[in-house]
Amino acid sequence: MPLLDIHLENSKHRTGKEYKELHHWMDDDKVKSPDIHDISRIPENMKYVGEKWGKEAVTEFVLHIKEDMEHRLKENLQYFGLFK
Repeated sequence: MPLLDIHLENSKHRTGKEYKELHHWMDDDKVKSPDIHDISRIPENMKYVGEKWGKEAVTEFVLHIKEDMEHRLKENLQYFGLFK
C-alpha cells in the first residue's frame, strides 16, 4: 500500500484537506484495517465515514482503497517482470 504520506498528499491535492484522521483510521489498526479495506464492506464503511467525516471524506475513503489496489497490482506486475 502507498505510504500514509502519499494518501495525505493526494487528498490535499484533490480537496485542500489531508483527511489525516480518516487515513489513520483506515491504516493504523492492523487488525481492523483489512475489514475497512474489504471491498464487500465499502457500502457499510462509506456510511460510517460519511457520518463521521462528511460526504467529501466518503470520496477520499473510496479513492484511498483504489490507490491501495493500484499499488498492489503494480507490485504484483513488477514481481512477474511485467511492469517497471
